[in-house]
Amino acid sequence: MKKNLIVLFLMLTIAGYSQQLTYKSGGRVYNSENKKVSSNEVRLLLADNPEALKLYNSGRTKKTFGNVFFYGGLGLVAANVITGMNSDNISATYSGNGYVSANSERTNMTAAIIGGALIIASIPIKIGYPKRIKSAVEKYNSGLADNYKTAPRTTLIASTNQIGFRVEF
Repeated sequence: MKKNLIVLFLMLTIAGYSQQLTYKSGGRVYNSENKKVSSNEVRLLLADNPEALKLYNSGRTKKTFGNVFFYGGLGLVAANVITGMNSDNISATYSGNGYVSANSERTNMTAAIIGGALIIASIPIKIGYPKRIKSAVEKYNSGLADNYKTAPRTTLIASTNQIGFRVEF
């Protein structure tokens, strides 16, 4: 029983140590020291695992397209509303008896409608990209646990009151 517990403890420490990448919100990937890793560095780390690299690249592409659709649509809506509020579509006609007839035309809202459609189209795209990046990180981490081999290291530790060896697994 004691041997089983020791083996289980060692396996858990190896599995915990091998989890090199973690995913956090916004498509950000962090390493084991909780420092943000750039997308190029993540691609370099995932180069040995083509399936994880493919998932990560597709997730980043989805994020880019989602952002372009969302902010492009938001820009179209804002531009159309601002120009509609600041433009004056009044045409005046003068009749011969001293009266002025004024006609107001509606602002063309085509750009705002297209922008709204782009915003709506961006929602499922932006919802789907974190799943791909998470699965890429999980595939990478599971590959690390399978390929991780312990390399014990022994170092000599000395201080004024003591001396000893430290063995790292």
